[in-house]
Amino acid sequence: MKKTITLFFATFLALGMSAQFSVGVDYMMLSGTMIKDTAGTPVAYYDSTTSTMEDTKPSSMVLTLKYSKELNEKMTGSASVGYGMGFGLIPMKLGLSYAISPKLTADLGMGLYMIQDAGNGYTPVASAEGALDSEGTALDWKGSKNEFGASLGLSYIMNNISLGIGYDMIKGGDNNTLNAITIGLSYAFSGEKEEEVKK
Repeated sequence: MKKTITLFFATFLALGMSAQFSVGVDYMMLSGTMIKDTAGTPVAYYDSTTSTMEDTKPSSMVLTLKYSKELNEKMTGSASVGYGMGFGLIPMKLGLSYAISPKLTADLGMGLYMIQDAGNGYTPVASAEGALDSEGTALDWKGSKNEFGASLGLSYIMNNISLGIGYDMIKGGDNNTLNAITIGLSYAFSGEKEEEVKK
């Protein structure tokens, strides 16, 4: 999966003059059992830098760099990478945007979310040693810090500025979940439209 995502990023970067770069910031409001347990109690971890127990951060501020290319009049493809502060995340996503109107787009993305956790406290949950299921079969599983997730949302475009809201489905399953409502602001600072290049 990592090789596939890397290949897609390289393909996007090799495309031509209609490409556009943008920088932005996303505020992710996180939820799921990685943030609070089923009783609503914040998940705590041991912070080795302060030698204290700390609650897991419930949000992440993500700085992003995005590369976009028009595929046709209605569709735009994109590749982006981000760096999250607070709850540590590094999202690397590929996306498609459909122009509902000149100022409104529907966005769909998928990619790899690398869970860093700024407090050095995140350790993927694993089955207890010697644990058995209800049928007496030995359990042997462990979570991962690299999760394949998806996102969907809407963006409102004002000249070079884009304001978006979306939902990220990062981690699911019976053992751990992590999702986010995301509000983002970005600025497109380079690139030309295909129509302008042809003139």
